[in-house]
Amino acid sequence: MKKINTLFLLISFFALGTGCTDQKLSQKTKISDQQECVVLIHGFLRSSNHLKNLSNFLIENGYYVVSIDYESTSMSISEIADSNLSNFEEHCQNQKIHFVTHSLGGILLRSYLKKNQIKHLGKIVMLAPPNKGSEVADFLSKFKVFNLILGPVVSQLKTDQNSYVNSLGLPNFQFGIIMGNVTIDPISSYLIPGDDDGKVSIENSKLENMNDFLLVERTHNFIVDAPEVKEAILNYFKFGKFKNER
Repeated sequence: MKKINTLFLLISFFALGTGCTDQKLSQKTKISDQQECVVLIHGFLRSSNHLKNLSNFLIENGYYVVSIDYESTSMSISEIADSNLSNFEEHCQNQKIHFVTHSLGGILLRSYLKKNQIKHLGKIVMLAPPNKGSEVADFLSKFKVFNLILGPVVSQLKTDQNSYVNSLGLPNFQFGIIMGNVTIDPISSYLIPGDDDGKVSIENSKLENMNDFLLVERTHNFIVDAPEVKEAILNYFKFGKFKNER
């Protein structure tokens, strides 16, 4: 039974991770003096296409959007961050720079900002981030085949206190977290104690110095397209809170 469950996990990871493209930094036009910039960073085994609807929504609301693409299975978290999160500032020029990250994307940004400063850094929204690791990573990292196929990131997302993700410390920037509480992956959820979104527990998404937290009835991968999540992102950029309670 354990072998069957392991195979199921592998299939589900790859089934949800297809569609990677060579698309790079997005908008063809240059940023205007009146625009603020939003940088989107996708999650593990994904591409910028996964955040395409969110990108279009932000553009429609007047933001200049830069979409980061990276390959997630051949390098460590710090290597991915160093090699892929270094050239967005030239596209944003001297305008305020916000971020929206999904899953692993939030950890990449935390890794990057631990060593680098962004001059006009605005607000950051993390969607479903494994900020304290994931029990799914704990399980997968036990098997040599998964480490070979999925790369070093998996073991770096373990929940133990010595893992890379738990060595990053608390962020020193303004950020809010949006997390889902619905799962369509019963195998992964079986491995995760407490409520989860199918990949990350609600508790492990949180950090004690987060500025705001929003829980929505969405799964890990589909949270990025939820209308209430898009509106919450706009509110956070404008007011510093996910719900505008003026």
